[in-house]
Amino acid sequence: MLQLMLAMFVATAVPAAIEVGAGPEPSPTPVAWELEFKYEHPQRIEIMLPGQATPTVYWYIVYTVTNPGQRTERFFPTFQLVTDDLAVVDTDMGILPVVFDAIKKRHRVTHPHLVNPTEAIGDLMAGDDHARESVAIWRADDLLVNSFTVYVAGLSGEIRFMPNPSYDPDQPATRMVTGPDDRQREETVNPEHFTLRKTLELTYELPGSTGARQAVQPVFKSRRWIMR
Repeated sequence: MLQLMLAMFVATAVPAAIEVGAGPEPSPTPVAWELEFKYEHPQRIEIMLPGQATPTVYWYIVYTVTNPGQRTERFFPTFQLVTDDLAVVDTDMGILPVVFDAIKKRHRVTHPHLVNPTEAIGDLMAGDDHARESVAIWRADDLLVNSFTVYVAGLSGEIRFMPNPSYDPDQPATRMVTGPDDRQREETVNPEHFTLRKTLELTYELPGSTGARQAVQPVFKSRRWIMR
């Protein structure tokens, strides 16, 4: 919700001559802790899930994260895939263990220490000896788009605070909403500031016709750091 509000503000407030989305940029040199993130471009895998007659398509990114600093840092990554029509797909939502097992088997030679995404979270000690290998997984059956962008957050401690131009001091900052599990939780709807974090942005295209995109490999287009 916060990211959508910020995107709408940028799109309406930035002059047409400036590229939409050209908001605050990270510092050219690190100003906070930063992890080293090595990755392979998204790969496609088909998994025959229990009880299904046809395989389910997934995309995934295998990565290695290393802490080059002098002290232990908390590694809590978030991976989001955003399509060219602004649909947001989070990783590991409803992903069965059999999917990770198949990916681990495929990469057992190149990444013998691959761990489940939930096991990758936690304190990351400094040094190459403590590097961690894991994977981000998305279900791709419904992603028939021209392009998509992967955002990887949690790799840097650099943050920036940006005033919310739509903030209304006379309105409540939060509201209660009911989640898919029927539990109520508090949601921020009127923040005074947005918190932007240094985030890695990876952009890919899917060539070919709509019907064929489920079967093609994404084509890498660009990589950059942004504040998001």
